[in-house]
Amino acid sequence: MDDPPGADDDHGLGRRGPLDASRRVRDGHHRGRGGRGPRLHSVTLRAVLYDANGHDREVDLTADQPRLSDARLLWIDLDERDVDDLSVAAGALGLEREALRRLERAERRPNLLRLPERVVLSLGAVEPDDLEARRHEVDIVVGKNHVMTVHDGRLAAIDEYVTEMKEERELGRLDAAAFTAGLLDAILTVYFRQIEAIERDIDALDDVAVRSRRDSSFLSDVLAVRRRIARLRRSLAPNREALLPLERPDFELRSDLGEVWPGLLQRLERAIDAVENARELLVGSFDLYLGRSSNRTNEIMKVLTLVSSIALPGIVLAGIMGMNFKLPFFEVSSNFFVVLGAMVAMSLAILAIARWRQWI
Repeated sequence: MDDPPGADDDHGLGRRGPLDASRRVRDGHHRGRGGRGPRLHSVTLRAVLYDANGHDREVDLTADQPRLSDARLLWIDLDERDVDDLSVAAGALGLEREALRRLERAERRPNLLRLPERVVLSLGAVEPDDLEARRHEVDIVVGKNHVMTVHDGRLAAIDEYVTEMKEERELGRLDAAAFTAGLLDAILTVYFRQIEAIERDIDALDDVAVRSRRDSSFLSDVLAVRRRIARLRRSLAPNREALLPLERPDFELRSDLGEVWPGLLQRLERAIDAVENARELLVGSFDLYLGRSSNRTNEIMKVLTLVSSIALPGIVLAGIMGMNFKLPFFEVSSNFFVVLGAMVAMSLAILAIARWRQWI
């Protein structure tokens, strides 16, 4: 179906980016996941038509069925798995029933579904500032000259990618595969940002392990970082199942979607390796803490041993002198000072030997 007359005129005053917030403001209404009233506009669905020969614009899929071509790319984004919005998007793209059923439910392992007219990617994503590294499921439908993303809540990776690309005038000439490759790369980039934040936390733990004497919270901090790394890996590693088929030779048969996405699997593997490296760095920080604790214990034991060694001769002399024997030596009162001098002399001799042997 052709674009409605005057569409270009309505949007001819300037290029309109896909993140225009005016279409997404709630008008005082709240709706559940099951549906909405007939008079309420969707606040979770946005559709952007990238036109290399005209103006990029947002479209209302309930009233406008844009005509797609090699110079036009349609991107549909849903922030919620709302039944009504999914039905509108499915009608605009002619989605298969199997694809629609997949998009309606979340909490699945990442995978790739091949259909006659398109493919459906299911991935795990994270937010860059989420210290819990919670997993968000993202479904990407890729067909000829159209891409649809479905997820629960806003995702920084998608918003940042679209914001970065909105000033590109020839974006409509991208095929669906190239646009999707950019989205996938943006998702992986957020993982790298999470890893960089974890590495900074580990550097801070190293400073605490080496310099701070008040380390009562060190173990709890290590445990928190360890759990964050584990959650990040559980979210990232399964994405291999979705991306691996893209580089198999049989996927080249889907030439209608565009060129096979190069380098994404390698970038994913680098991200997984970076997570593993972060875990090794954390183990190194813990080993550093244990080494410092062991060294502190050795220092304490050294001091206690030296004190015991210095006190031992005096204790022995005091015990000998305190024995209840009648000897002339005990009758001389000045011998008390001789014994004290002997105690001091032996203590100084022990200190001198310890210093000479570099024990202190």
